[in-house]
Amino acid sequence: MYTYHTLNEIILDSSALIHNYHYFQKINPNSQICPVLKSNAYGHGLLQIAKIIDTKLSVPYIMVDSLYEAYQLSKNKIKTPIMIMGYTDPRNYHLWKKLPFTFSVYDLQSLQALNQYQPGAKIHIKLDTGMCRLGIREEQIPSFISVLKQSSRLQIEGIYSHLSQANNPLKKTFTNNQIKLFKKMVSIFEEAGFKFKYKHIAATASTCSLSDPDFNLSRLGLGLYGYSPFGPHTKDGRQLRASLQPILTFTSRLAIIKQIPSGSEVNYGGTYLTKQDESIAILTAGYYEGVPRDLSNRAFFLLHHTKCPVVGNINMNMTTIKIPRTIKAAVGDKVTLISPHPNDPCSLYKLASILNTIPYTLLTGINPSIRRTII
Repeated sequence: MYTYHTLNEIILDSSALIHNYHYFQKINPNSQICPVLKSNAYGHGLLQIAKIIDTKLSVPYIMVDSLYEAYQLSKNKIKTPIMIMGYTDPRNYHLWKKLPFTFSVYDLQSLQALNQYQPGAKIHIKLDTGMCRLGIREEQIPSFISVLKQSSRLQIEGIYSHLSQANNPLKKTFTNNQIKLFKKMVSIFEEAGFKFKYKHIAATASTCSLSDPDFNLSRLGLGLYGYSPFGPHTKDGRQLRASLQPILTFTSRLAIIKQIPSGSEVNYGGTYLTKQDESIAILTAGYYEGVPRDLSNRAFFLLHHTKCPVVGNINMNMTTIKIPRTIKAAVGDKVTLISPHPNDPCSLYKLASILNTIPYTLLTGINPSIRRTII
């Protein structure tokens, strides 16, 4: 019986995800971990990662960016409570009678819309302590509190902020000032009579160092997936790279193998010229699938554990690699495009370094349509 053969595939190691979760929980045992699954779970697959968490972990919340993401999880019967952290157009709260989510409130418009259209909803108030993004600033607190006191249909559950430079050891003073300001702002709410079940400010970077009893939730994003937000030469960066386990492997397959004579110009623009008779192969993934075009003639992928250079420009749906004379290759063989092993030439760290970018951009650039398989 014939079965469908997948050309490109993402393998997700659930045991690695669980290892990473417990690693951070052990670092900060007094703060509960909330996995962050925004942006298609950092490119890993929203539903796939949510199912791992739903069946193998017990967490206060799965955190997402948008109402759309929250609805996708709810529609697929994810039982873990869901909190929306990002911006929602306040008018959209009117479209459903009762949304089963917890909401982030960062301005008067969102507060008033939720109170009017989503009675009974739980909210977390977001404060701007220096990120200069979403959130209530200190000078806005008095007017916000006056409206909050009139919002009796809402359940005020939490209050939080976000540290903008916690991954930079040279910015500890800035980070500490954000924390001090947060505590000051929270005290204003508490003096006005408000109580909060949850207070949180830590994401992956600050979870490593913040053990303040005032904070009882940590929002774990990049670290959950096995990657460090710190530079490779920092103490925390070295520690996390040695301790975490990347959960994602991205593979493609050899579609065509060709023997090309010396002096041939390969692919669009002819940016690679063969120096001798060479064996090249065509992979079934390009920049549409999430292989950045800027890796053209710069990256190495792995075939049978052997480095194969990318030659010529990466196309929309295809990439050309050179097959070393030392290995035998056949059509259908798997090629690793992103390896979970940090020292491999196609680890996420190595590819991000080639592109002078951060791991987030490569992960979130992987096409959501590629099959995700949980092991």
